[in-house]
Amino acid sequence: MKAGKQELIGRGIYVEEFFGTVEVGLFATATDRVCIVPPQIKPRHQKLIEKALETDIIKTTIAGSFLIGPLVAGNSNGLVVSCMVLDEELEKIKSSIRDSNILVLESRYTATGNLILANDRAALVSSYFNKREVKLIQDTLGVEVIQGMIANRPYVGSIAVVTNNGGIIHVQASREEEEKLSEFFKVEFIPGTVNDGVPFIRSGIIANSKGAIVGARTTGPELMTISRALKV
Repeated sequence: MKAGKQELIGRGIYVEEFFGTVEVGLFATATDRVCIVPPQIKPRHQKLIEKALETDIIKTTIAGSFLIGPLVAGNSNGLVVSCMVLDEELEKIKSSIRDSNILVLESRYTATGNLILANDRAALVSSYFNKREVKLIQDTLGVEVIQGMIANRPYVGSIAVVTNNGGIIHVQASREEEEKLSEFFKVEFIPGTVNDGVPFIRSGIIANSKGAIVGARTTGPELMTISRALKV
């Protein structure tokens, strides 16, 4: 199979490498409305994102970095951006989605994307955040927000992926956690891995309700699990 050239399972799941690595999720943050990617992304990768996710593309670095995924989280109502964002990067985002809430989260914890798991119905945020930060995130995303961990880990945004259709969660999460998150987000969560056994799900997946792009090292059984979990 040639990465990025073939639809693998269902109608919208693809495999690819970005910038020479299978950790494609590090380089983008997607909602059902937009996908933020680095300006240096290859044209064929941009076309793949547009095809798979059916979103508008915003090209910008965050804090001068290609690593968008760990620094931005969001849903259709708004985006929560690391306080390390530069002024010109923030202006680029704001000018691209004028009718969405944009929060620059002033926090000692700057890897915002790794600490927030959200869809258009709910958000789970890290226990690291204080009450003020949780309230700001809730106001920005426009959904109910709770604090917690997954598999005893506080970096909830890096070990799970959720869309409005489904979710995939760290393989060490308990059945009770799966059930609670499924009820809270109103989608079914399924445990899984990416890129041949990596439990940090978000590092290898860019997804929304329309489709998903996964790292090229992802195995056939993993692809089937991801497709079933995200319903793509």
